[in-house]
Amino acid sequence: MLTQHRFFYETRGTTDTKSLLFRLFASVVPRVNITFFAIVLLLPVVGAVAQTKKLPQGISGVVLWKKGNFMPSPDVKVTKQPKALPVAREVYIFELTNSKQAEATDDPTFYKNINTRLLRKVKSDPNGRFWVRLPAGYYSVFVKEPQGYYANLFDDAMNLNPVQVKCGKWTKTEVMIDYEAVY
Repeated sequence: MLTQHRFFYETRGTTDTKSLLFRLFASVVPRVNITFFAIVLLLPVVGAVAQTKKLPQGISGVVLWKKGNFMPSPDVKVTKQPKALPVAREVYIFELTNSKQAEATDDPTFYKNINTRLLRKVKSDPNGRFWVRLPAGYYSVFVKEPQGYYANLFDDAMNLNPVQVKCGKWTKTEVMIDYEAVY
């Protein structure tokens, strides 16, 4: 009865409907419940924002450089087989790019222009490692060399260096720069 009495006492002379409804709600519902409902209503919104900032998937990889003779020969004894070495390079992540969407140079592994959208650009560390968070989907990975964008792999549909990122998974990839290697 006290709550009703206070409500009527505080609303005397008020004709604004919104004001009346708010005061009625505030007098009927205890403050603890209002705070609880505010938290319950805002929690999903905060969670959604946090989800978009911390994607649980993407591409993690290593950039390797190969130079020299990697051709096995039965009549030449190889004392030391050359190895691929990790290198620091700029790594470019584009939307999945078909060979028809890229302008090649005279060397078909180098490209002057990529005609799909650049999504991310990262630099691999001195050990060649890089990682980039991305939504699930298909992407093309290039490294930047003085001659242009480099990609030496393609799939059966002629997509250049394709990488698939699955929901909740990190896709491991190896970017091999081997235009100065002989096989």
